[in-house]
Amino acid sequence: MADPRIERFTGPIAAFVVMVTVVMATAAVLFARKVGFDPGHVQAFYLGSEATLAPPRSLAGLLEVAVPHLLAIPMLVFVTLHLVAFVSRARRRPFAAVAGVTFACAAVVIGAGFAIRFAWPALAPLKIVAFVGLEGTMLVWLGLLVAAITGSEGAPPRAAG
Repeated sequence: MADPRIERFTGPIAAFVVMVTVVMATAAVLFARKVGFDPGHVQAFYLGSEATLAPPRSLAGLLEVAVPHLLAIPMLVFVTLHLVAFVSRARRRPFAAVAGVTFACAAVVIGAGFAIRFAWPALAPLKIVAFVGLEGTMLVWLGLLVAAITGSEGAPPRAAG
């Protein structure tokens, strides 16, 4: 049974979970098709490729992608973490640790393209790991939201006092 204090919010939270899941699935498909999960493909995406006649990514092109993501991704993570904090009984240290990993992965996902293109192409595997880490931790957060609104958290409520 869901916590009676959040019962009236189950609809909006469920809609949020569905929408974020759709966005994440779309991002995964686009990443796989456009950039790829092979470090060589990631390098070719940013550095260009003579074989496919693809030019290297320009600073302007990288900024066009990064700037909207600098607002959207941290805001999505921030809202998700707050929802989880409000509806679940997450313990402080594990919550903070996974939140830190989530934000770190988000920062690396956004910044790795610049680093690969202009600093060190060998960082391509880091871009892949960060993307998978971001998607994975977001799935954990969404799972906690689903558990909270369906009442399947497992642990009984703690007594006050």
